[in-house]
Order: sequence, then structure tokens, then C-alpha cells
Amino acid sequence: MKKVFIIVLVGLISWSCQTKKEVREVSEEEVNRLVDRWLSLWSSYDLDLLDQIFWKDDQMTYFSSEQRGLIVGFDKMRPHHINFGFVAGGKEAAKSLWLEEIHTVRHKDMAVVDAVWYFGDRTIPKDSVQNGPVTFVMVVDQKDQLKIAHTHFANYE
Repeated sequence: MKKVFIIVLVGLISWSCQTKKEVREVSEEEVNRLVDRWLSLWSSYDLDLLDQIFWKDDQMTYFSSEQRGLIVGFDKMRPHHINFGFVAGGKEAAKSLWLEEIHTVRHKDMAVVDAVWYFGDRTIPKDSVQNGPVTFVMVVDQKDQLKIAHTHFANYE
């Protein structure tokens, strides 16, 4: 009986080691492309882009600059964007959203991007539009795609 147990245990350990997902390096290009897609989301108000950009998981988290509390789960974050006016297929945006002072730290299979966001009319002085810090935590999902797993928006004022 001991031999059977040891053989099964060794087999399970061997199998689990072989099925581990290989960690890969996230490229700077991938991070920049995801940030650009996120900016496209805000310039188009296309609700359909959420699926392509964010980690579709019930553990995805989102702190909004417009409401108190942590939004937990992709399915809870989607209605938050609908409340902002996002629609399937998109629409013309009345205001612009842009990032400055972007700082990126890449780790093996994730990245953290910090920036200052601005939202409003780009033709008026920056200190006249809504702004604040934003942080994105990006992870490689089950399909080997880089996605936003956590967002934290805040307002300076």
C-alpha cells in the first residue's frame, strides 16, 4: 500500500510541475498598446472595448474617481461605465481623456502603470479640467493576453 501511495504521490507532483503555466516577460510594446486601447475606449465610449481591455474575472477591481467604494468584478464594473454614457458600438465623446507623466514598471507576467489623467477640453489650460492620479495593474490572462486587472482613479481636487 505504501508503494502505491508513493507512486501516486510522485505521479501527481510530476503532473502538477508539468502543467504549471510558464511565466513570460511582459513587453513594453504590450503595455503601451493596452494603454492606447484604454485611451481609445474613452475617446469612443465603446462599451464593447471593455471586454478587450479588462480582465474578465470576478476578482477584477476598480476604484472610480466618481463614486465611493471598490468595484469588485468585471460584471460590476460594466454598469459603472454605462452610467458614464458608454454604449455598445460607441459614440462621439464630448470631452477628451489623456494621460501625462506616465510611469511603467514591468515584472515577469504583469505591469503597473501610473500616470496623471486629464478629462475635459484639451484647448483650455490643463489646470482648468478635471485631473488626478491613476494606476493600472495589468496581468497576463488565461489566454496569454495582457489585461487590466485593477484600476485606481483619484481626483486631485
